[in-house]
This record gives sequence, structure tokens and C-alpha cells, in this order.
Amino acid sequence: MRAFLLACVAAAVTAGVGAAALDRVQEPVAEAFATMAVRL
Repeated sequence: MRAFLLACVAAAVTAGVGAAALDRVQEPVAEAFATMAVRL
């Protein structure tokens, strides 16, 4: 049971770090697809 709880905590921490990293790396869609001829 203790190993299962530790695995759940590790998965939650990994997901949190991954979400934070992707939030910093990715740019909003309005900036990513903005060109001279496109209006969003």
C-alpha cells in the first residue's frame, strides 16, 4: 500500500512538472498562427 501511495505522489509531481514546462514552452494560438493575412 505504501508503494502505491508513493507511486501516486510521484505521478502527480511528474504531471505537475510536465504541465508547467509545457505551459512555458508553448505559445498561445493567436501568436503561433498570426501572419499578415490571418485574423483570429
